[in-house]
Amino acid sequence: MRYREEESDEYEVEDDQEDDGYVPCPHCGELMLEAADYCPACDRWISSEDAAKKPRPWWMVVILIILLATFLLTVLPF
Repeated sequence: MRYREEESDEYEVEDDQEDDGYVPCPHCGELMLEAADYCPACDRWISSEDAAKKPRPWWMVVILIILLATFLLTVLPF
C-alpha cells in the first residue's frame, strides 16, 4: 500500500492491487481480476455477451398473447 499526502495533511491509502491487474466490479465494487468473466464476490457476469439471458418482461408476454388471440379470432370462423 502506498500513502499519499493531500493538502489537508491527511493521508489517503492507495491500493496497489489495481496496478496488478485488479479492477473494481461494476456491480458491487469489490476488487476482482481484470480478465475475469464474472465477479466472485457478487456472482454477476461482467460482460453482456457472457451473461445469462434475461426472461422477457411480463408486459411483453401479455401483449403477445393479446395479439395472438386477436389474430386467431379474426381468422378462425365461429
